[in-house]
Amino acid sequence: MNGLIEQLIPGALIFIMFGMGMELTAADFTRLARIPRPVLVGLFGHTLILPAVALGMIMLFPMPAAFALGLMVVAACPGGAVSNLWTHLARGDVALAVTLTALSAAVAVVWVPILLNLSVTYLVGDSINIRLPLLPTMKHIAMLTVVPVSLGMVINRLRPTFARRMDRPVRILSLLFLALAVVGILVRARGQLGNMMATAFVPVLGYNFLVMALGLLLARLASLPRRQVITLPMEIGVQNVIMAATLATAPQFLGRPEVGLVPSVYGFTMTLMAAGFIGLIRFAPGILGREPADEVAAQSQPGRA
Repeated sequence: MNGLIEQLIPGALIFIMFGMGMELTAADFTRLARIPRPVLVGLFGHTLILPAVALGMIMLFPMPAAFALGLMVVAACPGGAVSNLWTHLARGDVALAVTLTALSAAVAVVWVPILLNLSVTYLVGDSINIRLPLLPTMKHIAMLTVVPVSLGMVINRLRPTFARRMDRPVRILSLLFLALAVVGILVRARGQLGNMMATAFVPVLGYNFLVMALGLLLARLASLPRRQVITLPMEIGVQNVIMAATLATAPQFLGRPEVGLVPSVYGFTMTLMAAGFIGLIRFAPGILGREPADEVAAQSQPGRA
């Protein structure tokens, strides 16, 4: 059973990243040159705000080392395809969401092993034998993310009609694999589940709320258009929990099933937070700020370049 779960989790991640790749083109990676401000703000949130907030929650709440490490694993991971779906449902800027997801996944190849090594040293020290050598870890992450995304992009390039036709089935299967992987983690570490839920739920929910609130604040301070203000909290708050679970449980990474419970809890809280954010902007759209004058003018003159 454990062997099946060990294969299911990275397999689910590869499939989800492949599906995301079928929605991407080379233009998504070059959009940084045309819209640098929202992309840079989003990457700042992913690489610095997320781990800083996670560390703050770890210092505020007494928690086992495994839970603290799990929270840092979640904070280290980039956005995922699910964040693009939530952005679409919230009527945000899907193009920006795709760009942030793609770039944060590329940055993660280098950033994740560095941050996790620092986290293991700080949170666990020498009490357990965990090593994440930089180059092999980067190689493993690239095989789980960059390679399937690239294959998906090749299919989108060579067979765009097929890629569009498969969009809905791939999304449905991605959500199914996500659910199966989460259930697998819970089954594998069911002995620690009760204690972990009692310890983890409040800090994880608080972390999720804070990172989304800070994403909203960053977007407002950067004076971004309303659709991009919607996008940043989603992209910063909805993270790739399958990647986090893989890093936590796979033998070539941390190899600790109990650490993988935290991404499972986060998968639940981020769904609550994303749905709550959509409800909030429907009933209190003023939190998104005023639309900049140039954006209003552009919308009123659709033929304007």
